[in-house]
This record gives sequence, C-alpha cells and structure tokens, in this order.
Amino acid sequence: MDGPGESSNEHDLAAERHRCERWFVHQGLPQLIHDYSATTDVLTRAAPFLAFVVFIEFFLVFGDRWTGWAQAGIFVVGLAAMAGAMALVNRIRGRRLWQLPERFGPWEVLAYLGLGAVFAGLGSSNAVIVDAAFTLGLNVVLLGGAYVVTSWGLVPMVRWSVGQLWRQVGQMTTLLAKSLPILLVFSAFIFLNAEMWQVAHDFTLPFFAMVAGLLVAVGALFLGISVRRLAVDLARFSSWADVRSRCADTPVTHLVPGDDAPRRTRRRWDAGPGPM
Repeated sequence: MDGPGESSNEHDLAAERHRCERWFVHQGLPQLIHDYSATTDVLTRAAPFLAFVVFIEFFLVFGDRWTGWAQAGIFVVGLAAMAGAMALVNRIRGRRLWQLPERFGPWEVLAYLGLGAVFAGLGSSNAVIVDAAFTLGLNVVLLGGAYVVTSWGLVPMVRWSVGQLWRQVGQMTTLLAKSLPILLVFSAFIFLNAEMWQVAHDFTLPFFAMVAGLLVAVGALFLGISVRRLAVDLARFSSWADVRSRCADTPVTHLVPGDDAPRRTRRRWDAGPGPM
C-alpha cells in the first residue's frame, strides 16, 4: 500500500505533466503529448464544440410539422432525449449522471451522431428519413473536421503563427528601411539596363521553370542545412544555464537543475550529426 508521501509525489507529477501538456496544446504542438490518444486528448478537447452543434440542432424540432401544444410536447421530448442520452452514456461509463466525460469513446460518438438525427426527424414535416440522414451525414463531417483541427492543434497553431508573422513583419520593415539605399543601388545597376530585359524577354517557359526550380531547390537545401544545424545545437549544451535559457517561459523552467548538477548528453550528438 502506498504511503502518503508516494501518493503526494504521484499527484505532483500528474499536475506537472498536465501543465506541460496544456502548454504544448497552447503552442500548437499537441502531437508532442506522451501517449497522445483520440479518446482522452483529442475528442475531449473537441467536446465543447460538439456539444454546441447538438444544442444548435436541438432547434430542428421546431419545424412545420407540429403546432401549438404538440410543438411544446416535442420540445419536452427533445430535452428529455438530450438528458437521457447523457445520463445513459455516463451510467454505461460508470460516471455520475451529469459528469462531463474524461474520455470520448464510441458511446459518446453515437450519442452525438444520433441526437441530431432524432431532432431532425422530430421536426421534419415530409421526408423524415432524408432529413435525419442528412443531419447524420453533416454530423459525421463536423466530427471529422473537429478531429483534424483538434488533433493537430490548428487553432492555437494559427494563433501563434499570426503573432509570429506580426512580429516578423515589424522586424522586416525595420530591416527594409535600413537596407533600402543598398537595394536602390543594386536595382539601378542590375535591372535598369537593356541587356537584362532582353535576356528576360528571350526566356522560354520551360527554361524559366528550370531557373525558378533551381532557385527553389537552392533555398530548400539551405533551409534543410540550417534546420539540421539548429537541431544539433539544441541537443548540445555546455551548462545547465543554456538549458534554462532555452526553457524560459515554459512550465519546466523550475525543473532545470542548478549549475552544479552533472551534465548528461548523448554520445551520438558529441560524435557529430548522423544521417537525417
């Protein structure tokens, strides 16, 4: 039987792991989470959106098929269907009746897909099966889209990219203002002459594509070499102060050992970069 100290330590480790995982999600890198799972890490984060979809589809019961007290009765039936589906799934999972799911499995998916079809069928005035099937197909598409967006963290990734783009544009504007005189001199000597325009005019489409492809290939090669060198540099450090600087503004900053702690690196990095 574990003692109180071990239990407290496990709780602290779980809380620390949760903070790190949330940081990865906010940075648009959820794939770096250990044991990344669709049932516990992906669909649980998409659950608020899926619940909102079911809430919007609930108003499909207010169709032209029912009027007066009959429509009020259908409204009550729809509410009972939502509450009953949630209570049934929680009972099957062994949770409290109104507890939010900590994992999103087949039963939760079936409840999400089925409720919309039921609401569409209750409110349909003519083609009940067609409307229910269309709503079911729409929910499948929305479920797939929510899975892709949530699994790859596209929303926080786009938010981070927009912030980075805004900062990069500001830096490029400053750099452009400083280099504008040199660019003007370069343009005047290279582009403002008849020979340059004559050569460009004689380019055929295949030759132009070859030149453009060569430029793209050189740029890709330079980028690959730069990224590889940066990856190697990130795997090496001379002191724990270097690690602390790289972990700044992250949940693991306080976990970096002091400067007197022994340094541990992998030998394969010290031997130089291996094949990509």
